Amino acid sequence: MRDIAIYGCGGFGREVLQIIHALNAQVPQWNCIGFVVDPGIAHPETVHGLPVVDDVARIERGTRADLAIAIGAPAVRRRIAERMGALGHAFPVLVHPRAWIGAQVDLAEGVLICAGACLTTDITVAAHVHINLCATVGHDAVLGAYSTISPGANISGYVALGEGVDIGTGVTVIQGVAIGEGAVIGAGAAVVRTLPPHCTAVGVPAKIIKTGADRS
Repeated sequence: MRDIAIYGCGGFGREVLQIIHALNAQVPQWNCIGFVVDPGIAHPETVHGLPVVDDVARIERGTRADLAIAIGAPAVRRRIAERMGALGHAFPVLVHPRAWIGAQVDLAEGVLICAGACLTTDITVAAHVHINLCATVGHDAVLGAYSTISPGANISGYVALGEGVDIGTGVTVIQGVAIGEGAVIGAGAAVVRTLPPHCTAVGVPAKIIKTGADRS
């Protein structure tokens, strides 16, 4: 069994632990050694009986542990991945056994997929994408690195998401739409047209309320 630590000890970190437990129930393969947080971040001593530390070396057992980055914010996730990757950590793909993954779905390193998610066919999922509970992704979609697909979101066919796009809970993105890098789509929105990078859009249909120039 390979040692793995979860970076982030909040709600999604605990959900990732459940993915690991579910995978191990099928075929024992992961030994979760604990949770990791950034130095200076207040944290409990343990979560679900596992230690929480601000330096993964404190819980490693002589070799570099694999890491699952359970941080929702795309920009923060990227920073952690780049820093920890430079130290030699690997980032496995973790897919809950109750997710459905079709043929010709390409999953890059660090992708995390929760229970109930459905990815149909001919889909490209770049590194460190999170696909949350019961989200769907249609044929020929491309999800940029570090994007977050929140619970219950529906990404239709031929959709292209740029790097670091944050799709809120229950969002619908219609077929063929492109969303630029760093965009944030508010919960429940319906995206019916292409959106530029670094904007914030909300509503039905989704309308831009902030752009890269004025978003804080």
